[in-house]
Amino acid sequence: MLAQPSKTDTLKITITQAKQLLIKQNLALIANRYAIDIADAELIQAKLWSNPNFVWNQDLYSNEQNRYFNVDNQRLVQVEQLFSVSGKHTNTVKLAKLSVEQSKLQVQDVLRSLFFDLGNHFFNLKAAQQKQALLESTVGRYSQLIQSAEERLRVGAMASNEVLRLKSEQIAVRAQATQNKNEVLNELSAVRILLNLNEQVYVTALRENIEIAPNTLGGFIDQALDYRADYLISRNQIKFENRNLKLQRSFAVPDFTIAYQPHDKGSNYVRPYQGVNLEFNIPVFNRNQGNIKMAKSKIAQAEANFSLSENTVRNEVSSSYDQFLNSKNGYEEYTAEFLKQTEELNINANENYQKKNINLLEFIDLQRIYIINKTQYIELRNTYLRAINQLEFSVGKEINKQ
Repeated sequence: MLAQPSKTDTLKITITQAKQLLIKQNLALIANRYAIDIADAELIQAKLWSNPNFVWNQDLYSNEQNRYFNVDNQRLVQVEQLFSVSGKHTNTVKLAKLSVEQSKLQVQDVLRSLFFDLGNHFFNLKAAQQKQALLESTVGRYSQLIQSAEERLRVGAMASNEVLRLKSEQIAVRAQATQNKNEVLNELSAVRILLNLNEQVYVTALRENIEIAPNTLGGFIDQALDYRADYLISRNQIKFENRNLKLQRSFAVPDFTIAYQPHDKGSNYVRPYQGVNLEFNIPVFNRNQGNIKMAKSKIAQAEANFSLSENTVRNEVSSSYDQFLNSKNGYEEYTAEFLKQTEELNINANENYQKKNINLLEFIDLQRIYIINKTQYIELRNTYLRAINQLEFSVGKEINKQ
């Protein structure tokens, strides 16, 4: 039973910590790991030789003596052993070893996809939670202004339409917060499923500085061709099908069985009788022609899929790299100085409105500008982080450095 946070816990976690938790607790990954155990078991089975066969034969009824089960009249003991020839056993074992390698790569590919899904949902959750905090703080700020305005309205120091305008603006921001809260809940559910967490655990996505390791497009493509599991699977599939062709050709040569009769009484002209048997099929009609032809076609199919996989990897890495550069350029436009000025503008707007240095319309306009700037920054950072996540998915390994 996996340990889980209690229903009252709030789990504060970074993306790196979330990935570590996913490796330990994700049910889809745990289920796919059993495929390796299954492949290992198949390899063990493939290495085993056929068991010897024991034959006992005796008299059921003797007409001469009118007796049943007259073992003294006739009995036979025979031991048989099947011998595999033409490399059947060796090729079966090697094929099973390739299956183990493929199973391990498939688990790596599942993990790659899970990391990609986790990254997207985690960064979306972080962005939604940041926007929620922004909108809720704005609603709270309007509440304070409305309370102050209503007090001034009672003493005749403010017009009623100005109070109404403040309330209307607060309602509009609260509506945005309500819609955004649904996005928070959707992303929260997706993250909990990936991390196998209780449905009432609240996950707070923590900010983590992520920088991409510098590299060229060609360097990223080379890394993808070395590490990306689905590409390696398609490459290994050619080896698998070539080995399968050797196995199918070996099946065209029949196995043979050698039998030894240490004791035979009553079944032969010599009593007692000892002898040996040699048995095998004569490959006249069935020489495994269809399976050999099928194996050749599977090799051609695997080679075509491999070429498609390589072309797919190159194009996906190229597209992800271009998206990363584009997202990075947009994100870097929001400099630290610009963000500082935005915060100062918001603080000054509140002070100037309370001091009547600006009117209500100017204050509302500044509030909207502040929300738009902060929201765009949050979304651009989210786009930038998702672009890094997409690039890592295309390359097939983590390439960021913190």
